[in-house]
Amino acid sequence: MEGSYRARVVRFAPVGRAANLCRAATFLILEPDEYAGRYVRTRLYYHDRALWKLRWLLHDFNYDADLLGADELVDRRVVGLEGVIRLAYWGSDGHRRLDVQGFGPSEGWAKGSLVPEPGESLPASARA
Repeated sequence: MEGSYRARVVRFAPVGRAANLCRAATFLILEPDEYAGRYVRTRLYYHDRALWKLRWLLHDFNYDADLLGADELVDRRVVGLEGVIRLAYWGSDGHRRLDVQGFGPSEGWAKGSLVPEPGESLPASARA
């Protein structure tokens, strides 16, 4: 199941007791057809080393630019956004886990330019 998929955010909410530490994002796969209707869940953390991944999602899924510029995150405004997710296995402790490893804009799905592979450069806006 590794690869790129067009997906929609169907749930975006705090996880655990400390609401400001991370959010769980649930994606509904829209394309390709053989995987349509399946769900993928990942966590997006707020600490400095992981915040880039949340920004990457918000940028590529076209989150409200004014809110993004003001560093405001409104969970209900994330639900319904669409884009491309890249799924990949990770883990070296004998347990491989499938997780969301990258994001891309929906327009990339139609053009065939999907999500960067590990080691490729991220969009400048995601790195900021």
